[in-house]
Amino acid sequence: MLNIINQKINLSPELRKKINWAKNYSNIDIKVERGSIIRLEPTNVAYVKPHKVKIKDTEFLFFNGNDSFYINDLNTFYKLNELYIYFSRLK
Repeated sequence: MLNIINQKINLSPELRKKINWAKNYSNIDIKVERGSIIRLEPTNVAYVKPHKVKIKDTEFLFFNGNDSFYINDLNTFYKLNELYIYFSRLK
């Protein structure tokens, strides 16, 4: 039988700082959902579910230790230092 284990992970302090800076700079309310590691036991298969910031109908996806972010899906990445621009567009 396959057992699914979902373990929440914390935002890294650097990532939290950058998200909070962009939020404060653009003066917008956001909702942060922590990511998780999903493991399938007894196999060695694991998946990292990204951290999510939700603004209206848009989801921003973040991974710890990564200098980029994604919007709604993992097809295109954007530079993390431009995050405030995308937050400001959703005011």
